[in-house]
Amino acid sequence: MKKILLSVAAMAMFLSAAKAQDKAFKKGDITVDLGAGFDIYGTRIHQEIFGHSFDTTDAAGGSHFPLKAEYGVTNWLGVGARFNFSNFIEETDSISHIRPTTRGLDAGLVLNFHLVKSRRFDMPLSLTFGYSHFSIHSNDHYNTLAKSNGLGYGISVMPRIYFGDHIGMFFNVGYMGYSYPNLRYSDNTHADLNDLWGDAKVSIKANGMNIGIGVIGKF
Repeated sequence: MKKILLSVAAMAMFLSAAKAQDKAFKKGDITVDLGAGFDIYGTRIHQEIFGHSFDTTDAAGGSHFPLKAEYGVTNWLGVGARFNFSNFIEETDSISHIRPTTRGLDAGLVLNFHLVKSRRFDMPLSLTFGYSHFSIHSNDHYNTLAKSNGLGYGISVMPRIYFGDHIGMFFNVGYMGYSYPNLRYSDNTHADLNDLWGDAKVSIKANGMNIGIGVIGKF
C-alpha cells in the first residue's frame, strides 16, 4: 500500500511539472519587453508663494516607452524591474510661440501575478512602485527649468500572446499615479528661484489611465 501511495504521489508531481511546462510562464523564465503607449492624467498642483496658497487642477496627456525585465520566482509570480520614459503633450504659446518640454523618467520594481495563462497566452496582473523624475523646460529666453524627484506607482493588466516559445507581443491597460512633493525652479540668472520667490513650495500629484502595446521575449 505504501508503495502504491508513493507511486501515485510521484505521478501527481510528474503531471504537475509537465502541466507547468505547457504554460506560457513558469518558474525560472526570464522575460524582457519593450513597448509604447498613451497616457491621460488628472493633475493637482499646490503652490505656496509669498505666504499665499493656490490649488489648481488640470488634465495632461502624453506618450510613454517602458522597458521591463522579469524573473519567474514561482510558476505564478514574477519579480523584475521597470524603466519608463514619458513625453507629455504641450501647446505652443500663441504670443511667444514657445512650446515647453515636459518629460518623466521612472525606475521601479515590478510584481507580476500570472494567474491566467495557457501555452501561448499569459495575462499577468502587474504592480509597480518606485522612483520617478519629472522636469519642465520652458524653452524661454531665460531657460527656465522646473524639476522634482518623487514616487510612481501603478497597476495594470498585460495580455501576452506568444507566436512560439520565445517571441510574442503584449497589450497593456493600466493606472499610474505620481507624487512630486517639491518642484525646484532655476534659470540662467538664479540657481534657486524658489528662494527668490519667498521660499516657494510647489507640489504636483497626477493619476490616470494608460494603454500600450509592445513586443516581448522569453528565455
